[in-house]
Formats: sequence, C-alpha cells, structure tokens
Amino acid sequence: SHVLLLGPPTLSVPICFMQMFFFIQLGITTRSILTVMAYDRYLAICNPLRYTTIMTQPVRRLLIAGSWGFSTFCTMPSATLTWTRPFCGPNMVQHFWCDISTLRRLMCINTRVDNILALTFALVALGTTGLLILTSYILIGISVSKMGVAERWKAIGTCAAHLIVVTVSYTAASVVYISYRVGNFSSQVRPKAVVYAALTPCLNPMIYSLRNKELQEAIRRMFGRLRASAVSSGKDVTTVS
Repeated sequence: SHVLLLGPPTLSVPICFMQMFFFIQLGITTRSILTVMAYDRYLAICNPLRYTTIMTQPVRRLLIAGSWGFSTFCTMPSATLTWTRPFCGPNMVQHFWCDISTLRRLMCINTRVDNILALTFALVALGTTGLLILTSYILIGISVSKMGVAERWKAIGTCAAHLIVVTVSYTAASVVYISYRVGNFSSQVRPKAVVYAALTPCLNPMIYSLRNKELQEAIRRMFGRLRASAVSSGKDVTTVS
C-alpha cells in the first residue's frame, strides 16, 4: 500500500546492496540452522545416552558460528561481484526489494558469469544443507525402524514439525533461488518471491507451536465448540411439507 500511495521508495546504493546481501545470507543461515536442528534430533534419537556429552555448550556455539560462516561464504562471491559491476541507469528496481536478479538487469555488461556464480553457490547452499538433513533423517529412520511402537511414535512426534518446516522451506527456496534467480526475473515470479520471503518465516513458529499441549487443547476446544454449534443449528432447522 505504501508503494501504491506514495510511489516507489528511493534507496541509496549501499543500503540497497546491504538489503540484497542480508536477504540472501539470512535465507542460507535459516537452512543451516535447520541442518543443525536435524543433527540435534539425530543425536537425541540415535544416541540419547551420549547426547549431553556430545552436544555441549561449546559445540552448540561452534555449530551456530559455522551456520553464519557458511551463509557468509555462500553470499559473499555473488554480492561482491554485483557490487563491482557498472550500472547504466535509470536504476529502477522492478521488485519489492533489492533482489540480486533484478539488480543484474540494470547492469551494462553481459551477466552470464554472474548468473553461473549465483547458481553455483545457490546449489552449494541448498545441496550441502539438504544432503546433511537427508542423511540425518535416513539414520533416524533406520534407528526408528528398530524401536517399539510407543518409542517410534514419540520419535516421529519429535521430528514431525521440523520435517514440515524443512519441506516448506526447501520447496520454496528451490523454486525461487534456482528456477528464477538466474537470468531475467519476470513480473509473474515476484508474487512467488514474496510468498517465499514472508509466508515461510510466518509458518515456522505456527508449525512448531503445534506440539505445545496448551495450543493443542485450545484447538480441540475450538473444534468442539464448532461441532456443538453445527449440531445445535441442525436441530433448530424445521421443514415445511
């Protein structure tokens, strides 16, 4: 609404590049944290007796620092190359934020190298974290298959929310980062990018909260009231023959 009423906002070049850099970096950091969480679940389910000795405070700090370091490593090459490129003007970004693909369309040179570099590091970011998560869950699946029924359902309940978040996050990221961030960024793709940028982070806390007993009880009460009101309204209906 702000854009429609007041027109497109004006950003300085450094602010625009900072927006581009942190948007990419934070997206990769999120997937790195999901990878760490998958490893945490692997230890909790497959090595519960050694969990506290392995997942110590220094190890946790190292994993978090590694997540931020990996995201910076994957972001810096494309961001640095984009910063050094010449722009012809008018520098009108045809997007809701300073997206790297829309910035490439403003360059005065051939962007083939930029596109290849961006695709390479997108594949590294998604492929590395995705493979580590998949490996963790394969090992978890092998361990769960050897458990009793009660333990099996408990393990599935522990991993369910994380698996849903991983599926939503990687599906959206694969579409946006790989299919649409290389080459021209069409106007039809912008709504998908907005959904990826806004909807996925909003869904994460909602999905994780589903394990909360108080929330589960509130949902049961809500559906119970809806069912009761539907039954009572059905009883009040009269027919005239």
